[in-house]
Amino acid sequence: MSDAAISFPVKITKPKDEDEPYVVYFPDFDEYLYAESFSNSFVQAQEFLKEHLLDNDLPEPSEVLPFAKEGQFTSFVTVPQVLVD
Repeated sequence: MSDAAISFPVKITKPKDEDEPYVVYFPDFDEYLYAESFSNSFVQAQEFLKEHLLDNDLPEPSEVLPFAKEGQFTSFVTVPQVLVD
């Protein structure tokens, strides 16, 4: 069993209004996700990666975080590659 993991950069945008969702952007996929909270943004991002990993549908991950403006946060989201081993 391998301890390898795969990481992709994300940009999370805080909503301007309480009624709006957090927006999670994966630049390597050019895909957007929506979440109810900041912590749920990471859960949604990990689920997204797990689905693509299981489908063997992953682009080459970027090693650089995207630019963030005020109200945005960037990070890497990681999932264990053991999911498909």
